[in-house]
Amino acid sequence: MGKWEMNYTNEKNESPVKLILQIGIPEKSVLYPATLTIECDSFSASYELLLVKKNSRQLFISKNKLPITETPFSIGAWTYFFNGTLDFKINFKGDLLLTNNRFPVAIDGLKINEIKDYPIDYQPLANKLFQFLYASTISFTKINNEILNTALSKKITTPKLSSIYFGLIDTIFTKSEEARIKFQRNNDNDIVSVKLNEEIIIDQVDSRKKRDNEEIILDTGLNIISFFTDDFGSIKPSSAAIKIEFENYKKTLSFNDTENMGATFILAEVYIQTNSKGDKNNSTEKRITTDEQEDYSYLRYYNKIIDSSGKRSGRIIGDFITQLPQLTFAIWDDAVEDGDTISLSINNKWITQNFPVKKKPQFLTVFLQPGTNLITFSANNLGSIPPNTSVLEIIDGKKRKSFYIETDLNRNNLVRIYYDIQ
Repeated sequence: MGKWEMNYTNEKNESPVKLILQIGIPEKSVLYPATLTIECDSFSASYELLLVKKNSRQLFISKNKLPITETPFSIGAWTYFFNGTLDFKINFKGDLLLTNNRFPVAIDGLKINEIKDYPIDYQPLANKLFQFLYASTISFTKINNEILNTALSKKITTPKLSSIYFGLIDTIFTKSEEARIKFQRNNDNDIVSVKLNEEIIIDQVDSRKKRDNEEIILDTGLNIISFFTDDFGSIKPSSAAIKIEFENYKKTLSFNDTENMGATFILAEVYIQTNSKGDKNNSTEKRITTDEQEDYSYLRYYNKIIDSSGKRSGRIIGDFITQLPQLTFAIWDDAVEDGDTISLSINNKWITQNFPVKKKPQFLTVFLQPGTNLITFSANNLGSIPPNTSVLEIIDGKKRKSFYIETDLNRNNLVRIYYDIQ
């Protein structure tokens, strides 16, 4: 949150391009409303946009930006080149930075403004802005904590109030807390991720490969399902898609749809309806016994528990079902290798301690007991860029599932693995 600024001057020492990014209070710690201001010579413009938090180090940028003001001309679709992600970093001076990591964009087919279409007096300035937005490095430095005003923030994060589509579809209402995500295979190797509220449930998988359905449990009230394309693959842009199935409703989120072409995320707000007494109105759904609840506890997502030491809180970030007594863990840092070390235990017995998290995946073998196994990830330090982060991929033969691990000295992450003996 707060105000971030950048001043860019090219090698010819021409007038600088000044950017100001102002970020508002997030909704459910996922949706970050923002405005982008661009100033250069006589040109001045401001735009509304939406940023979506994938993890502690990445904010994805909405494809569309809504002009608030533009003078003396409009740069039209050129704001599309400010795309991809904003990656959080801290430089050696201790400054907080947001650096733009663009996704490659094919200009062919885009309805962009031609330089020759501008009045001749504006063409040099228009060309300068185009070259900057298309190719120059964009990196913001935080200057203060001044947040975006509440009314504008609400407008950006509410589809019915906004006059432009930021990737957030209208709210889906359901009476069931259970849902299923089906991955639709495509012909390109787009890398995709899925997040439910603050938890990443699928992290950086190849959409070209066949993948099992993902069962999810929604929270009471409002939920946000975020579908990210982390990489456009070899055929740009992404054409990946998922289908979300609820009790009596199905919704496809596809980057191949016209409104989502070239976007890096699609968002679905899902609201669980309740009856007048405040209970979920699921009277038609199958109820299970206490014994069955214990046996199938791996289906209850996102419970908050206390680890055996009683000193750190813990959050279950996901579940995995296997029919094998032995699994392989791959662990790596998908951002910056910054000296993070972690300790892992299974059912309160150490697998490894002070394990260094590297950029290159490292592998561990884990042996399971029948039934539910609890894997605990504890941070030994915060590295040079807090919090302590890593990616865990569980390998079960050809079946794989990834989890994004984010811990600190007060909080553990936990994964439940259910060994189902046939």
